Amino acid sequence: MSQAVKSFDVSLDAAELRRPALLNYLPALLPLIGVALMIAARINSGPTKFFDDGGLIVLAVLCYIFAAAFHLTNLYAPINALQKAGVWVMSLGFFFNLSSWTMRWITSGERENWVRMVDKDGVHHALWFFSYIPFQHLYDLSLAFAFGAAFTTLLIEHRKGSRFVGAISMSLVTLVLLQAIFIGNDVINLPPVLDSYWRPIHVGVASMSYGIALVSFAIAVMFLLKDGVKPEAMGIFTTLATVVGYIFFSNSFGPLSATYRMNPVIIDGGGVAFVRGARVPVPGVGLWLTISLLLLIATAACFLLYHFREDQQARRFGHYALRASLVTQGLGIATLFYQIKNLKNLGAIVGPDQYYSVGRWIANNSSGMDASKMQVQELVQQGAQFLSERGSLLALDTRAHPVEVSGIVAAFVVTLFIILFSFRTERLRESLPSLEKLDSLIYRTVGVAVAGLAILLVTGAVWANESWGRYWGWDPKETGALVAWLSYLGYLHTRISHGWAGRRSAYFAVVGFLLVIFTYLGVSYLLPGLHSYAGRLD
Repeated sequence: MSQAVKSFDVSLDAAELRRPALLNYLPALLPLIGVALMIAARINSGPTKFFDDGGLIVLAVLCYIFAAAFHLTNLYAPINALQKAGVWVMSLGFFFNLSSWTMRWITSGERENWVRMVDKDGVHHALWFFSYIPFQHLYDLSLAFAFGAAFTTLLIEHRKGSRFVGAISMSLVTLVLLQAIFIGNDVINLPPVLDSYWRPIHVGVASMSYGIALVSFAIAVMFLLKDGVKPEAMGIFTTLATVVGYIFFSNSFGPLSATYRMNPVIIDGGGVAFVRGARVPVPGVGLWLTISLLLLIATAACFLLYHFREDQQARRFGHYALRASLVTQGLGIATLFYQIKNLKNLGAIVGPDQYYSVGRWIANNSSGMDASKMQVQELVQQGAQFLSERGSLLALDTRAHPVEVSGIVAAFVVTLFIILFSFRTERLRESLPSLEKLDSLIYRTVGVAVAGLAILLVTGAVWANESWGRYWGWDPKETGALVAWLSYLGYLHTRISHGWAGRRSAYFAVVGFLLVIFTYLGVSYLLPGLHSYAGRLD
């Protein structure tokens, strides 16, 4: 451990040595001052004359995309101006990101006229604003997750020699915010059982810990690349993971039939509800996804031949297939969003084979009706009548499938990165810091993440006891958080007690973050449990 800490040596240029240490952190500190001014301006001007949180988050996404592009370009062609541009554009994205979250804070309070600031006896609470911290559902957590990762990256990049982390971390942060946009920024009523002062503490610690884990993952990937792990080996893992995701973790994509289906939503009076009984085929999307899936399988097969037999021809064909897959994935994404915006008259598209399912959905969501006591024909008639009368209100929306849509976009980004890592790989490795420095950065970020996840587990247990009358119930999210913490604890244990370092420790950091992502997303959308409310609108 002491050797790892001693090895952390970041080169400083003359300007950094001369200026006060605090000035090096200006990209991380100035946004905090700007957000304070934004809050004052928002309170003074009111909601109708100010930016809404949705617009601010779009600006944040744009800034993060440009920051990632500047960082990536600088890795291949080091230019001081690009380094500085990447840091300051990231700082601007952090400002918009945090501002969006604080605007939701104010909106939540104004929505209830700040009623929680006064108790039933008319006494003002000292921390009345605490109750309105926006952690109602996964959208709020995603915003905090993103700005936690951005703030951590800015703190690490305060020195010139460390300005490489944002190349991956900003790309991942962009994906997190895109998923938040897909979820939708509706302000919901918090269930009374969850209204506790432990909520913002627990969820706040979770989001910041997740952000730090994201940064440690980004550094670990850079370490593996610097350590000589071939991009093709990374491609084998990522392509196979994408194939598994396409086949097993989507209820919408049918690779054998080359179809992609989405649940429509019904928009009526400003409200949104999912019509869970219907599946609307989205023209064109399934075909492109099927082609990209076949190309990814071919890529994995070719890279496996290269990995075990050093077959250069297989390597070349694998890269051709990977690039072709990137193109088809891009066409699939473009087609998907085009159809979401333009596909109309969805009631007529839903086939008669789904009338029964729609009828059951209506019965289960209507007072005075019991689907279990209704005849099949009656449910079919209910579904047919609903689609005939209200089919024009149906629409496609990412809010019905936020994880699936963001997963498709994430697969495209991962494919793009494997292609980029395969381009002038040796030049890229030379531009990265030493292995010792990267290893030390992983160690430091994982150490903070372990502490954060431990606090997360403790505060979550206290909150659970207050809300549900027990400290621990093996709920899927509780179990997932515990497993993620244990994986990072395993990293520290093997490093401190057994002297593990380098590539083995980097793999630990990668696995730990994947478990964090499963806890963050998988529980809310895949596994039933007490925490599933976090990703639901209905």
